[in-house]
Amino acid sequence: MNTHNWDILCWNIRGVNGSDKWDAVRDKINESASSIICLQETKRENFDISFLRKFLPRRLDKFDYTPSIGASGGILVAWNNSHFLGTVIDSQSFGITMEFTSVSNISKWKLTTIYGPCQEPQCSDFVRWLTNHTIGNAENWLFLGDFNFYRSLENSNKLGGNLQDTLIFHEVIGHLGLVELPLKGRAFTWSNMQNDPSLSNWTGFLPQSSGL
Repeated sequence: MNTHNWDILCWNIRGVNGSDKWDAVRDKINESASSIICLQETKRENFDISFLRKFLPRRLDKFDYTPSIGASGGILVAWNNSHFLGTVIDSQSFGITMEFTSVSNISKWKLTTIYGPCQEPQCSDFVRWLTNHTIGNAENWLFLGDFNFYRSLENSNKLGGNLQDTLIFHEVIGHLGLVELPLKGRAFTWSNMQNDPSLSNWTGFLPQSSGL
């Protein structure tokens, strides 16, 4: 990991069933040149390789997923097996944790892809699950996705927001000893794509001791 830069694409895709999206999704993945992609809110109950080929480049030849519940949620992780060997460590409706081993230098690191629920009791279950992670001092671990929590009320372009939620999120981040990845190139990372859009920031976190 010290001699390579690996690109990871993380995207709340807001549904991947519509054929009108597939070409644009494939183009964006190709543009990113990513070895790993993490898609949240797939709104799809199952995936197989024939469906994935509708929008995934062929280099991404391994995958795992959690199904949506009806038309809500769903997570997909896909990776290039010639770059990384991937093993699922934990799979929940709101998160998938993988351990990846670099083919080039045998180094290992973990990736947790998250799509946080908005409603109770699932939201409290998610907070407990995230808080209960144990990160070793020497572990390289990346947490990313759509947490459905604000780090700050300034992470949204709309007035309001729940201050209690930001305090809960800060407590979890502090408990795990995570550092937020800096946002570059734009003020917000998510839009609901309406005429008067709601804009928000969803980001990633690393342990303070991580070498990634």
